[in-house]
Amino acid sequence: MRQARQAIAVAFGLAVCTVSPAVLAQSGAVAPQKSVQVLAVNNGQELLVEIDGQGRTLRLSCLQAPRPQQQPWAEQATVALAKEAPVGSRWQFQLRARDVYGRLVGTLQRNGQDLAAPLLRQGRVFAYDGFLGRCDDLPYARWQREAAAQRLGVWSVPGGITRPWDQREQTAAAERLAP
Repeated sequence: MRQARQAIAVAFGLAVCTVSPAVLAQSGAVAPQKSVQVLAVNNGQELLVEIDGQGRTLRLSCLQAPRPQQQPWAEQATVALAKEAPVGSRWQFQLRARDVYGRLVGTLQRNGQDLAAPLLRQGRVFAYDGFLGRCDDLPYARWQREAAAQRLGVWSVPGGITRPWDQREQTAAAERLAP
């Protein structure tokens, strides 16, 4: 019984530690910024960075890049991210959450500029609040509307390409139906 209580206490403590950054972001409290250096670009929304002397995967919050099967847009998003955040560049990282995959989730800024701005304004990625649940404190939806109005990137197709979250669901459904 004692071991069960200890296990529950440890699980609760881990859950609180995992949720805390998201709660901070949603409450309006500001998490401290950390300096990070880009080591690699994994895709249009994810980088490998050095933070506190360790290599960590960082997912940009409140946006979603096209899925790998959504070419040429997925590749364009990756290339755009690599251009904006080249290997070796330094950024200020603002933690918003940690996800179920252990990735850090947050925003990157340099010289007062948000890394997501050119990606959204060029139509390379989608503003997406489903990942964290709340992103209204960021101007991402406005930047996306600007790209859509100009029919840039993913918006060059009327109505935009299939949203990555819908693509993921369609792919999963097709796999479930496959013999």
